[in-house]
This record gives sequence, structure tokens and C-alpha cells, in this order.
Amino acid sequence: MKKAPDSIIPDGNISSGNYRQIFEESPAPMYIFDVQTFEFLAVNSAALNQYGYSRKEFLSMNATQIRPPQEIDLLKKTIHYGPHVAYFDYGRWKHIRKNGKVFFVHIYAHASVFQGRASRFVMAIDIDAKVKAEAALLEKNAEITDVLESITDGFYAMNEHWEITYMNKEAERILNCKREELIGRNLWDFFPLLREGKFYNEYQRALKNKVSVHFEDCYVALGVWGSMRVYPTKEGLAVYFMDITEQKKIQEKIFNDDQNLRAIINNTRDIIWSVDRDNNIITANEAFISRMEYISGRKITRFNKADFEETLYNQWQEYFQRAFAGASFKIIWKEQMNGEDLFEEVSFNPILDQEHQVIGISCFSRDITEQYIHTQMIEQQNEQLRKISLIQSHEVRGPLSSILGLVQLFNGSEEDSSHQEIIDLLGEAAEKLDTVIRKITDQAQQL
Repeated sequence: MKKAPDSIIPDGNISSGNYRQIFEESPAPMYIFDVQTFEFLAVNSAALNQYGYSRKEFLSMNATQIRPPQEIDLLKKTIHYGPHVAYFDYGRWKHIRKNGKVFFVHIYAHASVFQGRASRFVMAIDIDAKVKAEAALLEKNAEITDVLESITDGFYAMNEHWEITYMNKEAERILNCKREELIGRNLWDFFPLLREGKFYNEYQRALKNKVSVHFEDCYVALGVWGSMRVYPTKEGLAVYFMDITEQKKIQEKIFNDDQNLRAIINNTRDIIWSVDRDNNIITANEAFISRMEYISGRKITRFNKADFEETLYNQWQEYFQRAFAGASFKIIWKEQMNGEDLFEEVSFNPILDQEHQVIGISCFSRDITEQYIHTQMIEQQNEQLRKISLIQSHEVRGPLSSILGLVQLFNGSEEDSSHQEIIDLLGEAAEKLDTVIRKITDQAQQL
């Protein structure tokens, strides 16, 4: 409590006309009550307006009747055991208007004697609006604090001298420090390495130009990547930030994996690509890009009907739809490249998501021209052998059968047996030749 300003009443006497007029016409609500009985002895018009009573009503009451019941004991103790000085600031109290509404007043009191009775001369200033505004502000500040403490972003505020004025618990966690250590400290003194990289320059730009900035950078001392959003305020800066260290690690891994994949798929002349259900090309190697440029005349990121000959486009759409239906299969594709035939073996394999739904197709095309031509040559040779076999089976074997028949006739004749030995040898040779022809025919049938 503070000592009140000097009273307008000298020596505790308001009997003179001048001071009675000042008391009555003062815009500050005033009243006088007996310190023994608490009866009101005098009241001015401002007090009557403040409490809502007529003068007669007010003077028929006592000082306890304009206070809530829970504050009456405190009033009595303050009067009887409180400070016994001429003027005193009694601070904030609750009073009651005639309509029953409780409001706050600030009490200044002066010990006096009025009409021969020990009394208190009281000035009761209505501060209800101020108290409610302060309460509302405190409540709003509490709400803001609750929000800032519950958000998943780290947050801290600083003044124009770079001194931290507030930080939430998430900021404590990310920055690995306690707010008690940092509040009131200069940010750059506490984290000197923050002056490196983007932090200092971006904060300076936000403070100097009164603009919001957003950037990502790593605080090397902690090994933490932050996504920073900095906003100018009346006092300085408000900083919201997220720990994106794990996201950065994932991004780096994805990038490295992508680079490794590209190194692998580009280290071959085979054509590799994948496509989604909307005909968008997901992944492709350089060989695929070159082939599409040769066919369509430009780089493509999607299979558009306008870029291909209609029959060609429709044929490949059939293959894609078959793979999207879940089938894995291979085809042999013939193409004209620089006026020469090109044969490729193309594999189609569905790409599945975690729910085993087909979301894309992986395609692999390998040049098998040399192999295909070699195979065709072998097929042709085999066909020739089959034809030779048929010739041997029908054209050679016919005369051979005749020879065998004649040998049998000679063997059955009794007229001349001088050449019997020769005939026997001829028959034996013919049978051996027949066996050989049968073997050749049997082998040809297996081609």
C-alpha cells in the first residue's frame, strides 16, 4: 500500500463552507463514516451517482452495506488494526451498487473527526472497467500462452535488442536448453554460431524491413535443421520453427537412392521406364528418353495419343491395360530403326502399393535382334534338315526298297547261284543303308 495524496480537508474539519462545497462538488465519489458504528455521516453527489442511492437512503446505511459479505470482516480489521496514519492508500476493494452489482473501487482514506466523531473520510474511485480489462488481458495472455505451449512448433519472441522475452517448451526441447537460461539473454551471445549461415541475415532483414521471412537452415552446433518462419512485432520478432532434421535425412536418402537408381538404370543400353494409370512416366532412363525422342520428335513426360501413330499407341495401351489388370508378361516387339529391323523383348510387371493395388507398371526392353536373327537362322536350317529327311525318307528309301526286293527274288531263285555271295553282300549293305536312313528320319522328326 502507498500513502495517499494529501486530503482536501484540513485538520479533519469539513464544517467550513468552502470545504463543504469542494466535498459536495468533487467529481470523485466521497463519503464519511463513523469508525465505531460504520454509520455514514456524509456523502457527495458523485458517490450517490456511483452507488445508485438517494442521499436519504445512503445516510440511513452503514459502510458494511456497500460491501460483499465476504469482505466485511476484512473491513473491520483494517479499520481497527490497520495503519493509523492521516492518509493511506488502501488499494483495491469490492463494493456493491444499489442494484446488487459488484464492482471494483480503489480506496483512499483519511482519518478525521466529523461532527465530534472519529471517522474516515473516503474517496472510492470506480476502477471496475480497468480491473476487468486487466483480467481480460491476463486471460487472453493465458490463452495465448496455452496455445503457444501446446503447439508442435518451437516458438520464441525477442525484443529489438535480440533479447529473448519468451519461449515455449517445444523450443526448449529442440534447442536443448531451459527457458530460464535463455530468457533475458541476447540470442547471438547464447548461440554464437547462429550468426553463420542464413539465421543472422534473415533475422536482420525481418527486423529492419518489417517483413516476414521463411527459410530453412541447419544449426551446426546442435546438428538440427529448422524450418524458420520469422514475423516482425511491435517489440521485435516472433519466431516459429519446426525441427525438420528427420525430413532432411529422408530427403537426402531419397535423393541418394534416386541417384543410385539412375546410375544403375543408365548404365545399360536396355530401355527402362515405369508409367502410372494416367499415362504419366514415373521413371525413365536415358535410353528410354532417346527412343521416345526418336519416335515422337520431342522429350515426353506422358504417353499422349497425339505423339504417336494411332495403331502404335493403341497396341501399347493394350499391353499397359493388361499389366494394370495384374498380369506379368513378355512380348517380342519388332521396330524399324534407321531402315533396319530391330527386335526387342519387352517385360511388363505391375507395381503394387501397400494395399496390393496396382498403381503403376515397370517396363524393361532388351535388344534381342542378334539373338532373334540367329534363332531364325537355326529354325531355317532345321527346316532344311527336315526337308532333307523327307527326301531321304521318300525318295532315297524308295529305290532302296526296290533293291531289297530284288535281292530277295535272287535269293528265291534256283537257276543260278554263282553270284549268291555277291547278292548276299548287296542285301546286307542295303539293310544297313536302310537302318541309317531310318535313324536320320527319326532325328529329323525331333527338330
